[in-house]
Amino acid sequence: MTATALLTPFERDAVRRDSLVELARIETATMLTRASIWIGFVVSVVVAVTGALADEEWSAQKYQSLVPLAIYPMTLTTFVAGVRAGHRDRSHHGAPLSEDAPLDGDDRAWARLASLIVPVGSAALLTIVISVGSRIEGGFWIGEGTARNDRATHSILELLQPPLVVAVVGAAAIAVGRAVVRSGPAIVLGVVALFMTGSVYWMWNADYVYATALMQIQPVEDLDAVHWPTVGLHDLYLVGLAAGFCGLAVRGPVRRRLALGGAAIAALSVVAQLVVAPQ
Repeated sequence: MTATALLTPFERDAVRRDSLVELARIETATMLTRASIWIGFVVSVVVAVTGALADEEWSAQKYQSLVPLAIYPMTLTTFVAGVRAGHRDRSHHGAPLSEDAPLDGDDRAWARLASLIVPVGSAALLTIVISVGSRIEGGFWIGEGTARNDRATHSILELLQPPLVVAVVGAAAIAVGRAVVRSGPAIVLGVVALFMTGSVYWMWNADYVYATALMQIQPVEDLDAVHWPTVGLHDLYLVGLAAGFCGLAVRGPVRRRLALGGAAIAALSVVAQLVVAPQ
């Protein structure tokens, strides 16, 4: 009989809860040591600085390049780190879990999802620095003619998008890592897919597809100003995607609720964006 089996149900729940918190701390510490995470952050900083120092050749050039596009490199490296984290249980190189361990595979998945606080926090930090810096410098150029605004700054709703994008990518990566047998091909395919969303971001922000873009730029639809309802609803769309991928990352009863609930939120947010779209 194992030591855990001798505990009362209340004591087992307490042990499991404490163990889960400790595991989340360990997974977060492990994520902090991932070279890919820091490479992505450094490259994103370089992209942001380069974009801020560049001459503005068209309306909203700096506005878009800094938020949300500056964190594009982080999406690639977060996906790599997330797949590796999610795939660890399927690797033959790791030690098996002890028979009397109070945690199961889903607990470890939740701990790894919690470790996404590292890349999400990094994206949020960079976005805050960009926001503060842009306000100190006096804002950006948006619009043409009489609608031109040379002091435009990003709203809170827009500043939420970069960390939400990283959260979506990270949750999807962990779900993929847990699902595939070989992580290498999955990483390559995922990075290629993300490359297509970022390198040709303008294609995903044209006509009606902007409502489903991973990184939605403002202004949309050739407007001369930011459309706040679209921004807010797109943030909700990203929240739905993140929740859905978290559901796919686990295997317990919560999987169906999170996956379907997240998908419903994302779908309704897309429809709502199109309904409120400026005419």
